[in-house]
Amino acid sequence: MKMPEERLHHDIAALFASEPDFLRVSAPMVRYSKLEFRRLVRLNGVQLAFTPMMISDSVNNSEKARQNEFTTGPDDQPVIAQFAAKNAEEFVTSAQLIYPYVDGIDLNCGCPQGWAMAKGYGCGLLRQPEQVREVVRRVRSTLPSDFSVSVKMRLLGGDNSLQRTIELARQLEHAGATFLTLHGRTPAQKHSKDTLDVAAMSEVRQSLQIPLIVNGNVESWEDACELHARTGAGGVMAARGLLANPALFNSAYPTAKATPLACVQQWLDISAAAGDNLLFQCFHHHLTFMWCAEMKRSLRVQFNSLSTKEQALDFLDKHFNVRPGEDSKTPAVYTNCSYTHFTPPKHARHIAAEAEEQEWSSKSDGKFFTEFRTHQLTGLGGDDLELGGLFGEEE
Repeated sequence: MKMPEERLHHDIAALFASEPDFLRVSAPMVRYSKLEFRRLVRLNGVQLAFTPMMISDSVNNSEKARQNEFTTGPDDQPVIAQFAAKNAEEFVTSAQLIYPYVDGIDLNCGCPQGWAMAKGYGCGLLRQPEQVREVVRRVRSTLPSDFSVSVKMRLLGGDNSLQRTIELARQLEHAGATFLTLHGRTPAQKHSKDTLDVAAMSEVRQSLQIPLIVNGNVESWEDACELHARTGAGGVMAARGLLANPALFNSAYPTAKATPLACVQQWLDISAAAGDNLLFQCFHHHLTFMWCAEMKRSLRVQFNSLSTKEQALDFLDKHFNVRPGEDSKTPAVYTNCSYTHFTPPKHARHIAAEAEEQEWSSKSDGKFFTEFRTHQLTGLGGDDLELGGLFGEEE
């Protein structure tokens, strides 16, 4: 492959080894783990960031999907691109396409949504452990050794869950995985808060020589430290906790229960510098997650009715005396991602991929945001908001 731009890859294994306690990791979240949010959380302690989950079949066969689903910049390092794929061929093709722009590629075996499992994505792959092993082995044999390959998985369901999970994790280690991420619930348990099996995560960690990132119920800095202490994991990943407080991993706010106003200021600066690269919907959703708890109900209703960046900025200036700073007038730098270095092999499903691309709308609000907004406005729901919208759900 002739690379379009020179980009040295970070040694992800060395990144784990250099950290005295645990690596702070931002989760792959559909709609939300985009470049601008990655920039924000990196300003606040995150050391390794994931892209949103992308569908390999769509990205492999559609230039439009590539440009819509992935953006990066010179400061977007280190970063792991996550894909949902059904087999090794799909996944390796995605890896070859995105290789110049990221430090590694991750296979999603953790999405418990019914649509994903029915199509063989996410947790559906856990039913075919030999397929997962082959995915890792193929990437390791195809791309240079400095390129990370990893798997995000859950505890396996059914009988002998822990032992089978350990066996699969060891097999992936032997196949060449750089690290693994483990969500401490089975697919059937989805995201119910009281089902997180910390003891099982600890045993899986002890069975491996490669680093393990643990994930689940991390909604504060104290949660992250406690999960690390109880598992000894090399990394701790946060998802919903980072949406509510992007400064969750910032050591300057160890006891913060809400987003510091300084972090909101940073989001406004990043958004202003992004210009038209950041759509209003994404800009507004993140502000809703991180700041609605600080608003009285009447203000929440007003804020949720806004439809432009200008309206949102005027609202925050008027009610909270926060606005973009002078530095935000300098446009952010974005990498012009070209994929001419590799031509994906066409296959029978490319027509279906183009059709699915039209059906999938990243501009829709998504289930998680819809439920979150309802809770903020009515007080109904709350602790166990369904996370499907973060990891891809049937639209």
